[in-house]
Amino acid sequence: MYEPSDISTLSLDDQFMILLHKKIMNKTGSAKRRAKKYYKDQYKKTGIIPKPLLLAGQGIMEGRKCSGRPRALSCDVKNRFIDMVKASCDMNDPNFIYITRKARVITNYHKFLEEEFQKKISIYALRRLVREKNLYLYLQQPDFDESRVDKGYFNPEKIFDLVQVDGCKFQYFKIKDESEKWCKPQVIEFYDTGSRYMFVLDFYFSETSHNAVDLFTRFLLDVPFPKKRIRLRPDRAKGFLNLKRPIHELNIKYSMPDGFYMEPDFSGVRSPKHKVHLESSHRSLHNFEIRIIKKFEDKHAIILDGRESGERETFPLPETTQAQYTIPIGQLRNRNIPSPIP
Repeated sequence: MYEPSDISTLSLDDQFMILLHKKIMNKTGSAKRRAKKYYKDQYKKTGIIPKPLLLAGQGIMEGRKCSGRPRALSCDVKNRFIDMVKASCDMNDPNFIYITRKARVITNYHKFLEEEFQKKISIYALRRLVREKNLYLYLQQPDFDESRVDKGYFNPEKIFDLVQVDGCKFQYFKIKDESEKWCKPQVIEFYDTGSRYMFVLDFYFSETSHNAVDLFTRFLLDVPFPKKRIRLRPDRAKGFLNLKRPIHELNIKYSMPDGFYMEPDFSGVRSPKHKVHLESSHRSLHNFEIRIIKKFEDKHAIILDGRESGERETFPLPETTQAQYTIPIGQLRNRNIPSPIP
């Protein structure tokens, strides 16, 4: 990836457009249009780049925490709204009236809250709260317990439009970790949806923040990126959630108007279909374990039912049987083993 040049050598108009892009690149819809118009009007009126844009160029994004403004929703309003939503889909809950599925919309709860608290409440803040607390599970809960069949259809994606990230733990063998404990290794993968190409894949013992950032760094260094918007969709494991900050820093440094921009597009809570292509590849990954066992057949193995590796004649191992190999994870990485994904 190229090193961004010093924009101070550019004309004032060009500096303004680049800084404006960095300020509004994470916004969407009407919020983005309003902010763009506001800063353009300020620049046209004064001829000076507004200070928030200069701060955005340094990676400092203004917000309520920075400016000292109070929170949009108080704790009482938040708790009452959550109670309303949860109680409105349960006929036996006395905390709020039961509301049928089609009428369970944020606008209705907004009116009830303003009447109850006798003050103006931001409906936009309520919508953000619904996303943060995953209240869609309650808002979309059907009135009756009916089995709903989802259509098996997924929109096609162009190359680099959507990169899926996930981890998968092995089932059939264990190796020793740094503390000499037997652990199942697992892989973390970066997978392009459009081309079905596995960008990077490596072995770890857990999906920690350190391991996620390590493989994310390799992904950035090994892959040439096009000048377009790239959606990165990791799982919602804690280690992957911490990728938000390096992605933001990456955009602050390298994103340009009509150029490269990496959009964090995390999968939903308990929504494996949001990264179904990578989830389905895990079946091939577990078959790939047998190829690893074959590759390390020269190593001493302990089978959990007491048999030694020399007594094992057939592959694959039964699901109730696991092998333990006295090899470090570095040796597992360095062996020349073909990729599990065809």
